[in-house]
Amino acid sequence: MKSRSFFDASRRFAPRLLFVAVLCCSALLPRAHAQNTALDYNADTKAYEAYRTDMEGADQKIADEIKAHSELVKNLEYLSTQIGPRLTGSPQMQKASQWTLQRFQDYKLDAHLESTEVPHAFYRGDDAAEILAPVSRVIPIHSIGWGKATDGAVTGPVVFVDFKTLSEMDKPPSSWKGAILCLGGLPFGGTPSATPENAYDAVIPPPHGVPKAPAFNFRRFGKIIQNLIDSGAAVVLMDSGKPDGLFNMFSFGPYTPSAVPIALVTHSDYELLDRLCKAGAVTMKVNLKGTFSAGPVPAAITVAEIKGSKLPEERVIIGGHLDSWDLGQGSLDNGTGAMAVLEAARTLKALDWQPLRTITFILFTGEEEGGLGASLFMKNHAAEIPKMDAALIHDTGTGKVLSIALEGLYSTAPQMAQIYLPIQEVFDLQPLSTRFFGASDHVEFLVAGVPAYFCIQAPAHYGEAHHSQADTFDLVVPDEINQGAGVMAAWAWNVAQLPEPFPHHAPPKSGGPF
Repeated sequence: MKSRSFFDASRRFAPRLLFVAVLCCSALLPRAHAQNTALDYNADTKAYEAYRTDMEGADQKIADEIKAHSELVKNLEYLSTQIGPRLTGSPQMQKASQWTLQRFQDYKLDAHLESTEVPHAFYRGDDAAEILAPVSRVIPIHSIGWGKATDGAVTGPVVFVDFKTLSEMDKPPSSWKGAILCLGGLPFGGTPSATPENAYDAVIPPPHGVPKAPAFNFRRFGKIIQNLIDSGAAVVLMDSGKPDGLFNMFSFGPYTPSAVPIALVTHSDYELLDRLCKAGAVTMKVNLKGTFSAGPVPAAITVAEIKGSKLPEERVIIGGHLDSWDLGQGSLDNGTGAMAVLEAARTLKALDWQPLRTITFILFTGEEEGGLGASLFMKNHAAEIPKMDAALIHDTGTGKVLSIALEGLYSTAPQMAQIYLPIQEVFDLQPLSTRFFGASDHVEFLVAGVPAYFCIQAPAHYGEAHHSQADTFDLVVPDEINQGAGVMAAWAWNVAQLPEPFPHHAPPKSGGPF
């Protein structure tokens, strides 16, 4: 899952006012919706009760099938162990795409790959760093994704500089030439909340109170990068912002080497450097060794479907990204989500039901670098966008699904209430959430006007494991991720059986907030 921070700010949507959220909550109650295509609860109570009864029975059968025959954990163990981390453009990611294609076909689904290319693959090197003075200490370090290598081992003074200073100065001081710049102040990322409400809050706590200053936009960040290039700094270091010696990972560029060598150190080592610098001069040696493919490399998404019986041209989509960062095994971000989608497909096919609408299952690539796979699907299927009924994404680890976020789509609340209530009863969910989350593959659907939603999950170590070396199979909780597969399958089935499709919304003119 992409971290929602200043460098992907264009994917954020504007927050809603409180009174709108209150109105939305009231809209979720069973009552008449004369201006909506949803079933009119008062005018046609029998039709609604019949739908609810049918869906609740179907959802229970989905839960029973998964409990009795799930292959999710077996598939996830293979993905984590035999294939491992799946950086977009890497041989492992290509192997994973081919393997998931075969698994869908093993389950008797129609499936295929849709392919594109990325300009360069990134191959992580054996990066090294050492504090030389005033103390001697070797510290772990990792280049950011697609981070430019240093020209061998470089030695220089350590200098702390915050984003605001760097983005607003006209010309970097000459003293930064050859320096090792610690960029972002202290701390850069912060640490996860001790008591997060859900997995997303464990990574990025929700805002509270009076809005703070606007986040960095791309124009200001472009100024930062240009100043870093102009400064002649030898290396840029950033704080991983996680506790317990864990790393974070991200990239700044679209599959091309960064403009300057940039690397991450643990929060504790970043804080150590800060203390040392406040006491006097600090010297470090850094050697970053990442390499790149000579040219473009393939990348693919896996697409499977169960054809609709009466409305085959209409699609209900569930998905999760198959790619991962490369410090761990890619188990929780997002092997769990990808294998939940695969298990949902196995389950619905095993039940041998024929949905009214086509149900499409997608395992994306390139989510971690900005949504490459979702963009590829929308481009390849642009003519079909008006018939894409709705999409749901699973992308925050192994924890139990607690709710589904409306993602600002208040006009769809009546339909969501109808399909959600049977799922809520069978899978013990909380009420629908009115928060906006973004930062995953459903954003590409949202900006195209397609109703798209996001699973809200229990934390289950996600804040720590996310993008770190702790993203490993041993943290998987089988019962909870199997529940997530059930929610995905039930949601897809319930939407596929609705009498009327979800309403689309007007795409934002700039691809930003709507």
